[in-house]
Amino acid sequence: MNFWKSYKIHPVLSEFTPRPLKTLFQRNGAWAELLNTYPLRPVEVEVVTKMLACGTPLMGSRELCCENTHCPHRRLIYQSCKGRGCPSCGKKAT
Repeated sequence: MNFWKSYKIHPVLSEFTPRPLKTLFQRNGAWAELLNTYPLRPVEVEVVTKMLACGTPLMGSRELCCENTHCPHRRLIYQSCKGRGCPSCGKKAT
């Protein structure tokens, strides 16, 4: 079975908006400020760090390609964190 026949490739959007909670932690160094200002438990630091790395090259990636070795189509998919504290993965994990 040819994977690409059943897979629809969507056009790349010119502006990518990351997950809203991730944006709040990253904007203006908010996460770094929280780390320096408040005493956080190690589990809190771990959960937020995993959430910030979710869907990025830090979590690893997989490459999807056709069974045909001459086909130039490739798609890189970044791994998720699968953590309960992540807004994207938490719904699936609980």
